[in-house]
Amino acid sequence: MNTARDLVIVAMGGEQDRPVETGDLSLALAGAELLDLAEAGALTLDDDLIVPGAETVPADRLLAEAARALLRQEPYETVEDWLWRRGRGLSSAYVVEFERDGLIVRKRDHRISLGGRRAALVDSPERSRAERRLADGERVLVALTVEVGIRDEPPAEDGTRGTEGAEATDEAEGAGEVGGSGESVELGTETEPENGTSTGTAAEEGTGTENGNGTAAEEPDDPVDRVLAAVGSAVTELEGVRRRRAVEDAAYENVWRGL
Repeated sequence: MNTARDLVIVAMGGEQDRPVETGDLSLALAGAELLDLAEAGALTLDDDLIVPGAETVPADRLLAEAARALLRQEPYETVEDWLWRRGRGLSSAYVVEFERDGLIVRKRDHRISLGGRRAALVDSPERSRAERRLADGERVLVALTVEVGIRDEPPAEDGTRGTEGAEATDEAEGAGEVGGSGESVELGTETEPENGTSTGTAAEEGTGTENGNGTAAEEPDDPVDRVLAAVGSAVTELEGVRRRRAVEDAAYENVWRGL
């Protein structure tokens, strides 16, 4: 099972209402790799610390690259730091890999581009597997699609929508697209996370480490839930950066208009 590849396929082939931000997808892919490596026995989680296990070499090239990227000396890396470090440019790396594997083809008549090139998913066993996994409601894949906005969050038991999976603003400068409708994709890297650093926006906005009442949120006990929660917090943090940049850019443009 390769959750990261399945997530890219779903992002490219879905019919979401809004484009998926490439930075959000990169963070989710880094989380997906972490969960796949944990399932393979390559790591365990000690609270929020990533403790490396056996030095396995997955057959998938990018997953093997992720395994080699694990920090094997103390102090071990936190899940949050891993998401920002590993996530930088990761969505673009997966699309390049897909093109090399023949899972996407260049296509002139699609409106979505990939680094100036038109690309679309082809029918393949991998695509069928990913779509079947999503249709079956597989927990991790569904949760990641919610976090990056591919799917809306399932309704709560009382019929209301949850609050996870913050929506990204389309107006923020540097935002990239991944999918939208049909089978095409546009990816940019301008808003990818900074290498190995967190922006701190989540703490400033009262998200990630606190709940809506301003009290500390309880950390999930399940390692899978812990990774998914970290992805959600990082996506929300990145969205805060986009919003702040959009406000700053608008203010800058207003100054120039007044001169």
